[in-house]
Amino acid sequence: MAEKDKGSPGTKRRGSRPAAPAVVSITTQGGPFKGVSTAVVRRRASKMLAHLALQGVELSVALVNDEAIHELNRTYRRKDKPTDVLAFPMLEQNGATSRKRGRRGPVDPSAWHGLLGDVIVSIDTAARQAAERDRPLLDEITMLLGHGLLHLLGYDHKTDAEEREMTALTRELEAAAASRGSSPTGIRPRSGVARPNKTGAQ
Repeated sequence: MAEKDKGSPGTKRRGSRPAAPAVVSITTQGGPFKGVSTAVVRRRASKMLAHLALQGVELSVALVNDEAIHELNRTYRRKDKPTDVLAFPMLEQNGATSRKRGRRGPVDPSAWHGLLGDVIVSIDTAARQAAERDRPLLDEITMLLGHGLLHLLGYDHKTDAEEREMTALTRELEAAAASRGSSPTGIRPRSGVARPNKTGAQ
């Protein structure tokens, strides 16, 4: 829940404006994708941002096929194969962090502004993984979206401890996305990296 203005009771601070809502843009490439609603994906992404207490930011989500994500994976990660999700963070460019590269720790969400970055999800790979795990495609997409979003905030899974943390936080975001309401969490952005990331799901 957002904090109320700490000025005098019943008064508003002069010149203050309510925080702008987060904006989620959805694009598709290689579709249409059967059974995938961009409106539902947008709504779930918006709930994740609300759960993170991120306001006035923009998240770009692209739902693509294996061919498109294969090309991105080859170009930016030098891996000649499709993957399930890629994340291109804008953390260092938008001034949200003042810490030196490599240091870990929370970043005040109120310091964040502008574009968070891009999360690209392969619907083809997500569909295969959903079938393997015997769960709905939407749930798999939601997991990948949450995982990618955490990468935008600077989280990673290079160590076992980081892997456990990201898994727990991804599940928290999945639950928030599927819930009817929303409440801010203690999840905070971390000092980011300028390279794309992929989920450890595969």
